[in-house]
Amino acid sequence: MNLVVFYAHKPKLSLLILITIFCVILLSLYSRDLLLIMRISNLRVFNNLTGFFVFLSSLLIVPLVYAEKGDWTFSLTTGVYKPSLKTLNKIIKNPNKAILQDPNFQLTPNTAFTANIRNIEIPAFGANNTYGYELSKKTGSGNAFVITLGIWNAVQEADDIAPQITGANVSDFENVPRSTRYDVSLTQLWLGWRYALFEPTPRNNLFLDFGLIGVSYAQLTIDTLLKVPELAGDGFPIVSSLEATGWGHTTRWGIGGSYAINKWVGISIRAAYVIGRISKLKVQRFFPSGFSTPPQPTNPNLPPPEVPDLEPRPEPGDTIQFADTQSLDPNLERRSNVQDFELELDGFEAQIALQFFF
Repeated sequence: MNLVVFYAHKPKLSLLILITIFCVILLSLYSRDLLLIMRISNLRVFNNLTGFFVFLSSLLIVPLVYAEKGDWTFSLTTGVYKPSLKTLNKIIKNPNKAILQDPNFQLTPNTAFTANIRNIEIPAFGANNTYGYELSKKTGSGNAFVITLGIWNAVQEADDIAPQITGANVSDFENVPRSTRYDVSLTQLWLGWRYALFEPTPRNNLFLDFGLIGVSYAQLTIDTLLKVPELAGDGFPIVSSLEATGWGHTTRWGIGGSYAINKWVGISIRAAYVIGRISKLKVQRFFPSGFSTPPQPTNPNLPPPEVPDLEPRPEPGDTIQFADTQSLDPNLERRSNVQDFELELDGFEAQIALQFFF
């Protein structure tokens, strides 16, 4: 009954909420298939699938916002966010460290393809664009309740040469071009409070912004491609991909201001510092696509930490881990200081928003 009353008083807002829920359902049902299509088609304009739905639903929602006096504000936001990602940047810049489920580290080693060569060096992640939605409701003089959805995505790539055995003789190598792509996507939802420090008019103010309760969802995708020449034969892997996800808690503390252009539209700017982390990521999918079975150890009686086998094939549900790595021979590698991999989300964020009052 309460829902009927709410719809009767706020039909436009009710429709807005329903469309947003519909887009989220579409995202959960078809995200992986559409993401694969966009990667194959190299559609870099929407390099984050969630951002694609943000854009699509924006086209549907914006016409619903009309000029009338009210306490609600709907905003389309864009800006820059620089999460720390300290652990990830430390790993990808150091060839002696590896994510154990990384498709590069999972490549079968040989005498010329040791751990420090398999661990390809990638440029560090930095600041990148963020965009999303914001919905606020005034609750009293100078106070407002705020719901914020933010999307951030960044990609780093690298190329090198991977020596692969191409004949019956283990000393016969072929220098095979290798391409690697690391893709990190963050979706952050905050329930927060906004307090006006200075408010000459209801639509013009300088405010403190607090994202008190925040939830972050991370997607980490690592793709590796070996471009094996036709003359080298067909017995080598071509492509492999790892997909991992995780959840974490965040908070946000910032300051901003808003300015009403007219009675129904305005602009807002905000700067904030985000605090949070995702302490564990789980394997969702691993596509070996032809990786050969790792060779058997020559001496299975070696004591730890000289582990007498290669890293096991990742399985769905495995926790992503990283370690210091060292090759002792093609069938034996030392993995020490093994730790759970985490994503540090601490960092500054600056945004500008187009506001619609209703």
